[in-house]
Amino acid sequence: MSCPITMRALENADPFPAYETLRQQGTVVWDDSLKGWLVLDAELCRHVELNEPALFRNMYADADPLIVELKGGLANITVSQGEQHSRMRRFHQTLLSPRALASYREQIIVPIIQAMLDRVLAKGGRADLAADFGDEIPPRVICALLGMPWQDDELIRKTLQLNEEIMKWIGRGYYDEEGVRDARAASAAINDILLPFIRERRERPQDDFISRVWKEAPHEYGELSEADALAICRELYLGGADTTVHGIANSLYLLLWNPEIRSAVANDREQLANVIEEAQRLYGSPQWRYRRANQDCNLGGVDVAKDQVLILLHGAANRDPKRFGQCPSHPDLARPRMRDHLTFGYGPRSCVGMGLARMEMRDALNGVLDRLPNVRPDLDAEPPRFANLFMRSYRPLHVLFDA
Repeated sequence: MSCPITMRALENADPFPAYETLRQQGTVVWDDSLKGWLVLDAELCRHVELNEPALFRNMYADADPLIVELKGGLANITVSQGEQHSRMRRFHQTLLSPRALASYREQIIVPIIQAMLDRVLAKGGRADLAADFGDEIPPRVICALLGMPWQDDELIRKTLQLNEEIMKWIGRGYYDEEGVRDARAASAAINDILLPFIRERRERPQDDFISRVWKEAPHEYGELSEADALAICRELYLGGADTTVHGIANSLYLLLWNPEIRSAVANDREQLANVIEEAQRLYGSPQWRYRRANQDCNLGGVDVAKDQVLILLHGAANRDPKRFGQCPSHPDLARPRMRDHLTFGYGPRSCVGMGLARMEMRDALNGVLDRLPNVRPDLDAEPPRFANLFMRSYRPLHVLFDA
């Protein structure tokens, strides 16, 4: 079934009423702006993602030279397929194991969060917790993990900007003319940033992710060229800074702009873990992901042709009343199966960095509550909006606190 509401038309608008209108049309609805089938049902989204690559495939399985170029190369974990993808996933999991994360937390994550809170406190009682705080944490953490100068403000600003260009290109369906132009320029700039570090660590390894790519990735990938190392590092560089930036903002929004949630956390700080999960469910950063059908099939009563695009609309599926009960659009810190959302994906291509993302989000929220006394929304300032298109978060997050 086709519907006049399209994803592209929802840019910078509140998408959730439109998602519910679409849901009334069916669980699978054609979107003319992205030339694919929107999948709004949580179980159908899981079905598609779990049955890759047997019944469905990700968009990079058919990647043409343009897409490979803009993703950095065939060794990029998101572009890799089959057994190569499984091997590269194992390598990434060694970098982000629970034991490794505990070490990163002590040595990198908490010190960076505290440094950013020092800057917020220096503002004297008023700040935007999205731009001044949340946006600053994930790119600095991933740069520190890669052995790059995380204290370099210009590098961090450029990291966020370039990542945004790549996300726009993906969100608009890869072949939007303006998006391709901007993504190609961003891709070249990312290569220019990373290549000097990649070349230097090949000759003089240190204790960082780039050095470990040269040392350990060949055990899973095989012999690495410079282009291969660049492709692997590019996804680490960008993947470590996109979803988490928006995830921190959305978690802060749910915590600070919802008095009932704030009260629950004041009574029990352990509830922050549930705040983060409900924020990811309600306001998941990537609103959708793409797949293709490997063969003609029927999905949710709709005939999908071989090779047609499926747009797994996680922003709608995460509010599916069949999965999340009678009030799926409202936060509930006692909701069963708190991690039962799709924001980090599902199945063999679920986000390998979700443990790092959750750690950064929780430490960021704890830091705000610990160090910004009486932090509260600034009701006289511009209110937050769930803006953008593909990657979304509530911003600005203007707050007041006791200096």
